[in-house]
Amino acid sequence: MNDFMTRFGSLTLDAQGRIRAARRAGAEAGISLRKRRAWFDGVPMTRAQWESLTNIETALRTVWLDQIQPDTTLMGLYDVETSQRAQEKNLGYGGLGDVPEYTGTLKFDGFEELFPATYLHKEYAKGIALERKLVDDEEYGVMRQRAQLSGLAFDRTVQKHAAVIFNTAFDTSAITGPDGKALCATDHPHSPSDVTPQSNRGVEPLSHDSVRTTKELMRRFQDSEGNPLNVMPDTLVVPIELEDAARVIVESTQRSGVANNDINTQRGYNIVTSPFLMTDANNWFLIDSRLARLWLHWYWRIRPEFTTDPTSDFNLVLRFRGYMRYVYGFDHWAWIYGHVVS
Repeated sequence: MNDFMTRFGSLTLDAQGRIRAARRAGAEAGISLRKRRAWFDGVPMTRAQWESLTNIETALRTVWLDQIQPDTTLMGLYDVETSQRAQEKNLGYGGLGDVPEYTGTLKFDGFEELFPATYLHKEYAKGIALERKLVDDEEYGVMRQRAQLSGLAFDRTVQKHAAVIFNTAFDTSAITGPDGKALCATDHPHSPSDVTPQSNRGVEPLSHDSVRTTKELMRRFQDSEGNPLNVMPDTLVVPIELEDAARVIVESTQRSGVANNDINTQRGYNIVTSPFLMTDANNWFLIDSRLARLWLHWYWRIRPEFTTDPTSDFNLVLRFRGYMRYVYGFDHWAWIYGHVVS
């Protein structure tokens, strides 16, 4: 309680441990909080009067924002940017051919336009209400808890949406890729003019051998010209049910599961897991995190904010609202290989 109250300069404790409101510059000294409340009895309180009395909004906003952890677990894989527009549009370009020998004439090569990706922001909002009696009775612990629970709900929503890319990677129920395919599919075209398929979808259970094979398949990914993309997978994304197995595979000094003293050639991968990976306890993904931050996007139009709702009458109920606006998706599929395991 003392920690909560002493964090905010406008709410302090007197020598007897009672709540004391900060005095405005030039205001009369020695007037109690009870007397100040009496000034407003019988008439609705304005926003300025309410904030002058307790400065609750500032205190609860800080508590609320403390619950938001935007750059943890799955969010760390995204290219996170701030957007200034109603929607974002990205247009990929194909690769260039090899550089020819210069023989006196400079040769120019054009870029083939690939598949456009459009990101349209969505709004998310939720409010909480605090009764006037909570302030009258100095129930700051109750108000703090309500703000914490609201902040946790916003943080959980963000984390769930960060997992949508993986939970729906094998179908188009939530997100369809710019090439018209699911994120992990067996028939990604090279380009609009070359529909020769490439696959980043498998069915192998997580094991030392399947990690090695998947890495080799990813190293063979090609650009629109048929040249290697030079994919370098470095991260395993697994549900919590596979975390222990993943650590045995990539953190053991010797190869796991065999009697021979072979070195572990799959050692060193990063492991990302999340309780929000909920589609299947056996599905797993291998990722090139460098390319993920090139092609996997999260655009913040409005980052999470907490403020007094203008519909509050500042009399018997004070209403607060949280709000955020963002969009997420991917431009290209070649940063990931997913296994849907039956």
